[in-house]
Amino acid sequence: MGINYSKFRSSTKFHNLRRSISSVNLSSTSLIKKNFRDDFKFIDGRRYHNVENIYYFFPNDEQEIDRLQLQHYMMRFIWCSNFSSPVRDLLDEGGARVLDVGCGPATWVLEMASDFPKCVFTGVDIVPVMPLTIKPQNANFIEANLLEGLPFPDNHFDFTYIRFLNCAFPFNLWSTHAIPELIRVTKPGGYIEIMEWEVEICYQGPITRRFMDAHVRIPEKMASFLQDSGKLKNINNESRDSPIGKHGGKVGTLALENSISAFKLCESKFAEELGMSLEEYNALFDHYKKEVDEYKSQVRTHRFWAEKI
Repeated sequence: MGINYSKFRSSTKFHNLRRSISSVNLSSTSLIKKNFRDDFKFIDGRRYHNVENIYYFFPNDEQEIDRLQLQHYMMRFIWCSNFSSPVRDLLDEGGARVLDVGCGPATWVLEMASDFPKCVFTGVDIVPVMPLTIKPQNANFIEANLLEGLPFPDNHFDFTYIRFLNCAFPFNLWSTHAIPELIRVTKPGGYIEIMEWEVEICYQGPITRRFMDAHVRIPEKMASFLQDSGKLKNINNESRDSPIGKHGGKVGTLALENSISAFKLCESKFAEELGMSLEEYNALFDHYKKEVDEYKSQVRTHRFWAEKI
């Protein structure tokens, strides 16, 4: 059931996307406007957020930016699109305002701004890891924390997008803070789209199950979070399965590398939750690599989108 990577590798669109983003040089010093001041801290040679009252525990250095860019290209290939909401006609027409919350290095924003030059795109993140000078004229970036309120008026954006922030804040804050704030800044008739990993890997073995047990399963509740808001209609949920491991060819191998990198970034947190030492935790990865091929494991991503009433 592996994806044929020759199609992935030879895709003209894929290579054009990579060239357009690489030309921006996201790993350059133009990403950092404040010379590291107090926004960052360094632990074991990795750079992390140093902002109070946030829950996101992944680093934000060049190595992590590379991982996030690779993850973006994988998702773009698997889904054959950057979004699922029915907003393409609006974006083609122009004049729309689009918001990406938790934009990180802004790969999504940069592509969308290039694809839809008549619209205005705004990326928001808690620290400045996005390009601040070399960017399309219709792309803007702001430092802000979703949980503290976004610096925009009510009913401002036609399309509000957020993805892979499962680790950004506790489970309960999705319904009490995150989703209400996304709704607030979106216009009536506008769309909100949320993309998340399905933490429960399909066809998993015992080692994989131990990694999965350390996660909170946000996608299982997302549809009900959106429904319970009482301010959204036309709520949709679509998912895609893709292989993880060498059995899935190049894409599966990249997905495996991405997952291991993410698990290792969380090693202290997950080892503690699993009641293991760091040595015991890291010893699992050799077994994990073999297991995903033995079980022909698949990883699932979800997109949820809904229209504001």
